[in-house]
Amino acid sequence: MGIARRQFLLTGLSSLAGWHLGGCDRVAYAANTYLSLLNAPQRRKALLIGINQYNARDELGGWLPLRGCVDDVELQRELLIYRFGFAPQDVICLTDADATRDRIAEAMTEHLAAQTLPDDLVVVHFSGYGSRLGKYDSLVPVDSGLPQNVGTLRDITQIDWQSWMRAIATERIINVIDAGFYYPRMSEIGAFRLRSRVGLEEWQPPLLTQSLTDPSTIATMTTSQGISLRAASGNMLCAEWNGLNNGVFTYALVQRLWQLTPPTTIYVLMGELATNLNRLTLLNSDLSIEHQVDAMLAVDAKQKAIANDQLSQLLTIPSFSGDGVIVGLSSDRRIVDVALTGLPITVLNNYMAGSIFHVLNPNSPQTEPSLIQLKSRNGSWGKAEPVSNRASKSNGKIEVGQALQENIRAVSRNVKLAIALDSGLSKIERIDATSILSTLPNMFGINLNEQQADCLFGSQSASYGLFTVSRLPILGSFGAVGESVGVAIKRLKPFFEGLLAAKLLRLLENYNSTKVQVRATLKAQIGSDHRSVIIASRERNRSEKFPQNLQVSNSIWTKPLVIGDRLECKIDNFSEQPLYVRIFCVDSRGKLLTPNFITTPYANDGIVAPAETLTIPYPKVPMNWSVAAPKGLVEIQVIISHFPLSQVAKTLEESQRQVSTINGLISIPNPLQVIQSLLADLDCTATLSDQLGANGAINNNLWMLDVSHWAAFNFSYQVA
Repeated sequence: MGIARRQFLLTGLSSLAGWHLGGCDRVAYAANTYLSLLNAPQRRKALLIGINQYNARDELGGWLPLRGCVDDVELQRELLIYRFGFAPQDVICLTDADATRDRIAEAMTEHLAAQTLPDDLVVVHFSGYGSRLGKYDSLVPVDSGLPQNVGTLRDITQIDWQSWMRAIATERIINVIDAGFYYPRMSEIGAFRLRSRVGLEEWQPPLLTQSLTDPSTIATMTTSQGISLRAASGNMLCAEWNGLNNGVFTYALVQRLWQLTPPTTIYVLMGELATNLNRLTLLNSDLSIEHQVDAMLAVDAKQKAIANDQLSQLLTIPSFSGDGVIVGLSSDRRIVDVALTGLPITVLNNYMAGSIFHVLNPNSPQTEPSLIQLKSRNGSWGKAEPVSNRASKSNGKIEVGQALQENIRAVSRNVKLAIALDSGLSKIERIDATSILSTLPNMFGINLNEQQADCLFGSQSASYGLFTVSRLPILGSFGAVGESVGVAIKRLKPFFEGLLAAKLLRLLENYNSTKVQVRATLKAQIGSDHRSVIIASRERNRSEKFPQNLQVSNSIWTKPLVIGDRLECKIDNFSEQPLYVRIFCVDSRGKLLTPNFITTPYANDGIVAPAETLTIPYPKVPMNWSVAAPKGLVEIQVIISHFPLSQVAKTLEESQRQVSTINGLISIPNPLQVIQSLLADLDCTATLSDQLGANGAINNNLWMLDVSHWAAFNFSYQVA
C-alpha cells in the first residue's frame, strides 16, 4: 500500500476522512458563505474549469486520469443557471483539452478581469489535480506534466492564481477549488481516487528573490479579495468516488445549495451534510472544526472578517428547495431530461426508474404542480416522462429550468450489496472471491474502480475480512490466519446481511423532501455533571405549517462522545395526527441495533400524539440509552410514519424478547428481514395505482414510497 495505514491516518486523511461532523461543518460553512455571496442583483459571471483527461499513468509517478471533474463543472453550471439565475452566456466552461494554462489565463483576463465591474459577482471553480511545488500549492492544467521534467511543468502556482484573482475589479469573488495538494504516495485509497499529483520539494519560483520565499511573505502575496472555498488544505486529502463521476466536495456543496431555503444557519447545514457524507469516509479527530473551516476557507484576517459579516446578513435565496431540475425537453415535449443533483448521494446511487416528481412553477405557486416519472438514470442525470394525476386538475406547462421536488421514491426490492475486491488480493484470490460471492443472494463482487462499492473484501496481516470504502478495517470481521477465501466469505455472511440492511435503511433518508410535520433532536448527557448538549436536530424542509424558530446553533456538540454518556431523542409532532416512531442504530461493526425500552410506549412503536412531544427513553423509565463500545462511528436512523409500522413490529418481536444490553439496545439477529418489513410498511403501491393515469407505470419489483407520509432522519456521532 506504500505507507502504513496508521501513518496514513495520522498524516493525511483529514479532508477525505473529516467528512463526519467536523468535515461536514467545513462544507456547510462553504455552502453558507457561497449563498451569502449569491445574494444581490448585480451582474454575474463564472469561469468553470474541470479536467479529467490528463496524460497520466500510475507507473509514471503516481497519478491517474480523473473521472469526475467535467461532471463537477456541469453540476456547478446547472446550479448557477437554474438555481441562481446566471445567464448561460456568462458562464464559461473550460474542460479537458481546452483547459490549458494559456486558455485558463486568457479566460481569467478577457472574460473576468476585462469585463467585471466593482459590484459584480464572480464565481471561479477548478476541479482537477493539485500539487505542491516547494512551499507553494499549485493547480495542474491539462498541459502540465510531472514536475520531475521541469521542461513540461506548467502548473499554476498559488502565486499565479491569486495574481489573476487580484486583477478582477470586485471583492465579490467565490473561488472554489476541488483539488488536493498533499500527495500520500498513492493515487487511490479504497473506493476513492485522489485529486493530488506528486510534487517537487526542491522548487523555487523563477522570478522570486530569496526574501520572497519566506512563509509570511508568501501569505501576504497570496491574499486576495473574495472567499476561497477549498476541498483540501495542508495535508488534507481531496477525492472523488470510484464508480461515481463527481468530486466529494463539489457534490456535497452543490447538493446542499439545491436544498437550502430560508432561514438557514451553518449549524443546520452541518447536520444535513453530516447525514449525507459521514458514512462515506473516515473521521480524523486530530483536527478541530475551527481548523477545518479555516483551512477550507484559506482565510486570512481580512477574509475571515468578510465571511463573518456576510454570514450575519439575511440571505435572499429561493423560497423553494429542489431535488432536481429540468435541463432539456424533446421536440414533442414527451421526453424530459432531468438533473437530480438535489438528492443525497446515499439515495442517488440506488434511485430507481419509476420515481415520481412534482414540477414546480415558482411564477404560479398556487397552480397544482405537474408530475413526471423517471424512466432511466445515469448518475445524477436521467430521463422522465409526464404523467397525469387523477386527483389533480393540473395541466401546467413543463419548461426547462423548472425545479423538481420528490413525490414518490422508488426503491428496488432487489437491492444488492456491492462488495469490492481489494487491489491487494492476488488474481487467484480475486477469482475465488468473485465465484463464491456470485452464489450468495443479494450480494455481488465488483472491481473497485468500476462501480460504487459498499464495502471492501481484502486481507490484513494474512487474515481475510472487510473494510469500509475508505479502507478502514471493520471490527470483528477478520478471521484466523490460513483461512481460505471461500471459508472467509461464508463466515462473513452475517456481516454482509447487516451491511445490506444498513444500505436499505439509508435509502429511506428524506429529511429534505418529507412533508411530515415533525422535528427530531438527538441529545447527549456528557461528563460527570451530565451536562445536556445537542448532537444535531433534523426537521422537514417542505411544509407550510412547520414553525421556523428553532434556536440550537450555540448548543451543537461536535466532539466525540465517550462510553457511558447518555443519549435521548426528542420527537416534536407539529401535525394534527399521531406519528409512529422506530429507531435503528448501526455501529462501527455494521451491526444493526434498536432500543428495547419495554415500558409503555416503547413495547411496540413509539407513538407521538398530535401536537405533542415524545422523549425516548421516557424520562421516568429506569433504563438508560448509553454510548457503548466499540469505538468508531455510530449512525442513528429515526423513522417516523403517519401509519403504524406493524410489519416491522411483528418481525422485531423475536428480537425484543432478548434482554437489553447495559446501554439499552439489542442486537437484531435478522437485520435484513427487519428493514425489508419496514419498507413494506411504508410502501404505497396499492393506493398509488389508483392515483396515476393510464400512462403512469407501477413496477411490482419496486417499493413505492410517498414522501408525504414518512420521515427518515439520520444522526451520527463518534465514540472515542
